[in-house]
Amino acid sequence: MSLEWRTVELKSIANVIMGQSPKSEFYNDNFEGMPFLQGNKTFGDKYPSFELYTTSIKKVAEKNSVLMSVRAPVGDLNIAQEDICIGRGVCGLQMKKGDNEFLYYLLKANISHLINKESGTVFGSINKNDIETFEITLPESHENQMKILSILKNIDKKIEVCKNLNKNLEQLMKCIFEDWFVNFNYNEDISFKSSELGEIPSNWNVKKLSDVLITLESGKRPKGGISDIEDGIPSIGAENILGLGKFNYSKNKLISHEFFSTLKKGVIQDKDVLLYKDGAQLGRKSLFMKGFPFDICCINEHVFRLQTNDEINQFYLYLWLDQEVMTNEIINLNSNSAQPGINQNDVKSLPILVPELKIISKFNKIISPMMNQIFDNALEINKLTKLRDTLLPKLMSGEIDVSKINCDLELKYNYMKYLFNQIHTPMSKSVV
Repeated sequence: MSLEWRTVELKSIANVIMGQSPKSEFYNDNFEGMPFLQGNKTFGDKYPSFELYTTSIKKVAEKNSVLMSVRAPVGDLNIAQEDICIGRGVCGLQMKKGDNEFLYYLLKANISHLINKESGTVFGSINKNDIETFEITLPESHENQMKILSILKNIDKKIEVCKNLNKNLEQLMKCIFEDWFVNFNYNEDISFKSSELGEIPSNWNVKKLSDVLITLESGKRPKGGISDIEDGIPSIGAENILGLGKFNYSKNKLISHEFFSTLKKGVIQDKDVLLYKDGAQLGRKSLFMKGFPFDICCINEHVFRLQTNDEINQFYLYLWLDQEVMTNEIINLNSNSAQPGINQNDVKSLPILVPELKIISKFNKIISPMMNQIFDNALEINKLTKLRDTLLPKLMSGEIDVSKINCDLELKYNYMKYLFNQIHTPMSKSVV
C-alpha cells in the first residue's frame, strides 16, 4: 500500500452525533417542525425521504451529514440533504476536515468490517464507542481523496439521471393510460354505455381476466428449498423486483440447472406481467423484458406470471393492473383471510376493460418506445451500479492508485471502462 495512506480511528477524522428520539406526541406527518428519522425505514439509494416531522428537536444531523443506522439492520448509509432530527436508530457523522460525501463512500467501502464481530456474526446494534474507535484507512492527500470522490460521485450522478428518466417515463405512461382508458380522451367521437366499471365507450367491453389470459401460473420451489450454489438459474420472488425496471440483485437466489430443466411451469417469458400473490408484497407487480434482469429465469411459488391473448397486449395489462384502484381490489380479494394471499381463481375474477383492437394498437405504438427506454435505462443502471461497487473497495484500499491519474475527472464512459479494466490488471503507472 502507498505510504500516502494512513490508518486512523474514525473519531480522529469525523464527529459522531448519536440520535435521541423525542416523545411520540411531538411527531406529525403534516410538515410541522423538522424532518425526523427514527431509523433507516425511509433511507433511499443515497438520500432519505421523510414520513415524520417533529416539533421537539433533540439531536440534529446537519445538512450534508452522513447518516448511519445503528440498530438492526446496522450500517445502512445515506446523506442528509437538509438539517434533520435523528432518533435512536440513527447517527450523524461529519468530517472534521474534508468532504462529507467522501466520508460516505469511505464508510460504504468499510462498513462490513464495522458491523461484523470477529466471530463473523453481525451486531444487532452499535454504540458511539464502537463507531469512534473503528479503524479506517484513507489517503493522506486531500487531492487524492477528491479524485476518488469525483470518480464515485459522477457514477452515482449518472445512475440518478437514469432513475429520474425512468420515473418520469413511468409517470408519463400512467398519464397517457389514464387519459385514454379512464377519461376516454383518445381523439375519436364516441358514445357511451353502462358497465360494471361505469360509463365506457359503447364498442368496448368489460371482461374477466380469465377471458383474456392464455397463461396464469406460479412457480415451484425445489425440495429442501434453494441451496447456496454459485452457478444456477435465477429464481425471482417478491423480494427481487421492486417495480417497473427495478431489480434487487442482492436478493438474487439461484436454482440448479438440473432442477430448472424439470420445470413445466414458472419459466419467465418476454413481457410477462409478474404479480406477487402473498405476504407483505401482495399486489406488487412488475413486467419482465428479455435481458432484464436476466435472459433466462423463473418465478418461485409466491409469484404469478400472466400473458394475454391478442385482444390486449402485455403493456396494457401491466398498466391496467398497476392502477391504484386495481391494486386495492387485488388486496381486498384477501381481506377476509388471516394470511395475505390470493389464488388463481381470485386473479381470474378481476375485471378488465377491453378496448377496440385498433385503440390498443395505437396505444402500444406510443407506449412501446417508452417501455423499451425504461429497460435500457435499467440495464445501464445495473452496469453502472456494478462498476461503482467493484471500484469502491479498490479505490478506497489504494489498489487503484489515483495519484497516477492526471486527467479531467468529469465522468466519461470510456474513462469508466479504463478504470474497470484496471481491477483485472496490475496497478497502472500512468494513464494513456
